Amino acid sequence: MSDRTSTINSNEVGVFTALQSVVGRYRVPIGALLLVFSVRPVVSMDLLLGYGAVANSILIWMLFAASFNILLGYTGLLSFGHAMFLGIGAYVTAIGLARFDSPFVLSALVALLVAGVVAYLIARLIAQKGEIYFAMLTLAFGTTAHFVANYDPGGLTGGTTGIAGGAVPAWIETERGLKYVSLGGFQFDWYFFVAAAVFVGLLCIWQLVRSPFGRTLVAIRENRDLARAMGINTYRYKVWAFTLSGVVAAYAGAILEVNEQGATLSLLTVQTSGDVILMTVLGGANYFFGPLAGAFVWLFAEDFLTDFETLVLPLEQFPLIRVDLSGVLSYWQFFLGLLFVVAVVVAPREGIWGLFRSVVKKAVDRIKSERDNA
Repeated sequence: MSDRTSTINSNEVGVFTALQSVVGRYRVPIGALLLVFSVRPVVSMDLLLGYGAVANSILIWMLFAASFNILLGYTGLLSFGHAMFLGIGAYVTAIGLARFDSPFVLSALVALLVAGVVAYLIARLIAQKGEIYFAMLTLAFGTTAHFVANYDPGGLTGGTTGIAGGAVPAWIETERGLKYVSLGGFQFDWYFFVAAAVFVGLLCIWQLVRSPFGRTLVAIRENRDLARAMGINTYRYKVWAFTLSGVVAAYAGAILEVNEQGATLSLLTVQTSGDVILMTVLGGANYFFGPLAGAFVWLFAEDFLTDFETLVLPLEQFPLIRVDLSGVLSYWQFFLGLLFVVAVVVAPREGIWGLFRSVVKKAVDRIKSERDNA
């Protein structure tokens, strides 16, 4: 009986160890899956935003920030024109839908192809430049893309008004302001389509950065001269990192085009490129989930703080103290900027995700220490 019990216990330990190994190995895709399908339930809570419509945009911007981190976090390249590829994805998709009445999948694939070609050609020109010149040249190319869209060549981009009419696939239905996907007789919420699409994009990025290619990018980021001495063609790796980053950003742009029901010039502005830089650094460029956390905090703060007027303590159901904050929180960008400065000063490249990890790690270590001492 004792031997049997011992065997059962050893089997349970073996299963637990194997499960722990699998979870540890695939913690990123598991975490990404949980993340994309939990954003809307979280922001829909009454204590937070109280509505879930913004969850779609948050997910897409998370993917956009993750695409930018292929450059900044893994390759060490700073681009001030990354919005160009988000805009290409949105505009080319919208042009295919509205101007040529092509299917969404075909329009999106063409958008990825165009973004890839543009990114590759630009990278071939600037990948050899120094860090400052590289950043300034990306800014110049991004400004050029904005000018071209505003110029409205051939009546394709719509100029200052962008593209709106007819830029939504036929399988997207809108009812009372909510989008639904209607395919093959089935209808489901647009959020689940966005969540699945973003998860696929994040999974592709994860496979990229954990591959020998991704590890080589990290080697280039850490010590470019040493990487060259080891025989690594840093120029070629930078070119392909820039290209793949642009393609993933265009993928996010194609999804964003459907979510916003068109494409506008705001997607191509320097401010959009600046926002994704701030999101990435705020979240933590050293981590896969860092840019995602930064995008969530940035967009959540934008929606939450601008509409937040009265602080009720301790709870809304038991209002003992009411404080009017409408006049203060109208300057929400100041407080978010202050958080950005604190995160950068306290933990450069670690961001709020790195701080969160360190706090969790300390708490777990303390619990283990107390358990061992008990």
